[in-house]
Amino acid sequence: MMKIKIITTLCLILGLSFFYGQKLEFKDKNFEKAVLENFDLNRNGILEPMEAGTVTNLFLVQKGITSTEDLHFFKNVKMIILDDNVIPNIVLNSLDQLELFSCTGCKISSFKAENLKNLSSLYLDNNLLEGISLNGIPKIDQLTLSLNQLKTVDLTQFKVLRKLNVEHNKLQKIDISGNPALQTLNVMGNKIKETDIKKGTKTDVTIFGAEE
Repeated sequence: MMKIKIITTLCLILGLSFFYGQKLEFKDKNFEKAVLENFDLNRNGILEPMEAGTVTNLFLVQKGITSTEDLHFFKNVKMIILDDNVIPNIVLNSLDQLELFSCTGCKISSFKAENLKNLSSLYLDNNLLEGISLNGIPKIDQLTLSLNQLKTVDLTQFKVLRKLNVEHNKLQKIDISGNPALQTLNVMGNKIKETDIKKGTKTDVTIFGAEE
């Protein structure tokens, strides 16, 4: 019986040592360097799964990051700010705790987000977006897509959206008839008149920047 207890204890210790000592393999070395500076809790020079699991905020502005592929390591992250990096293509998915994502001034040309059930604020202004794919994001409250190259934007799924900023794009019309919670819409810098904005019967929205 004593031998069994000793063996069980040793296995548990070895198992924990293996888990805690695992190194996450980052594809973007600048991303790895930035997170190590803040989240390498035991100062062993590597980021381990347990350490990544404690992270709730990633504030990584101007870090030379070029990819978001490593974000999947941070399952409990609630806020991600990647402003002023150069990240041409971004795919975000299955970050269940994520509430805010910002990547402004990142030269993004392609952005896809899906299955982000708690995301409420998305900031993608001052990029190179000509299109955007957003699916399975039911809680979006604030959406900022200003200073891009967008010609269309599909808002039909955003039932609780309250603030929408799309100024300085290439939009000529916009449909907000499916956004009953919308309070403010900024279309300044687009060739849009108020008659080009399709409203719903329940939409009571303040519109900024529509042409006369």
